[in-house]
Amino acid sequence: MCARNRKASGMSISMFIKETESDKALCREKKGKNALVNMKEPGKFQQYCERKYYIDLAAAEAKLGKDKIAEIKKRNKLRGAGEIKAEKVKDKNDLATLKPFTREEVTSWINIVQLPKIVVDEIMASTLVSDIMTMWDSIDFEEMGEICGKCVLSWDKGRGCVATLMPGESPLPEIARKAGLNFIANIPKYAEEKKVFTGADAKELLKEIEKLKPAVEKEGKGIAHRLSGVIERLESMAKACAVNDVKFYFSS
Repeated sequence: MCARNRKASGMSISMFIKETESDKALCREKKGKNALVNMKEPGKFQQYCERKYYIDLAAAEAKLGKDKIAEIKKRNKLRGAGEIKAEKVKDKNDLATLKPFTREEVTSWINIVQLPKIVVDEIMASTLVSDIMTMWDSIDFEEMGEICGKCVLSWDKGRGCVATLMPGESPLPEIARKAGLNFIANIPKYAEEKKVFTGADAKELLKEIEKLKPAVEKEGKGIAHRLSGVIERLESMAKACAVNDVKFYFSS
């Protein structure tokens, strides 16, 4: 086996769908809108950069007394004695009390959602933007999970629409090849090419999967058990794409 093939066989193969091309994707709007941009240097856009605020509890205790800070920490469920993020202090009165011990830090991130279009256009046209985050990128994992859990395109048991299919050295393609199932046999090649398939192709893939199941069973219980999860994931993805007419591809 050549070095190139040895390298490819050690890489895992993942499955992706073109969810943003479907109006059924609940994440489509958020993935299509930019929310945050990171600046190499703020320059004249510093006024728009996000700020973070930190409170020096040690300095506050030295000035206000140990009992007062203990009271504030208990009320806001705070831990530690050094510097903390101001956002952890939920009580507004306590936040005001600690304001003299609060410092501001200017970040390199700009939230462009609420900015006037003329300002956003100027920022995006500058050479200072080093990274961009969509609205989807900017939400937390809990919210992502809630959205994915409700989406019909979330084929991975409600956890999303991207997942690893199998390791590069999986015996599945060779079993498919022996059974004359060319689509599944060529998945490693398609993964290298990142070839995009249609919802109609997904229907053909489902037909091969039905023929693949008995072919895998013939290989023995050990192999069948080992590949059961792979086949389940492949079938789940193919069904979602076939039913909803969504494009998909493999990648390694």
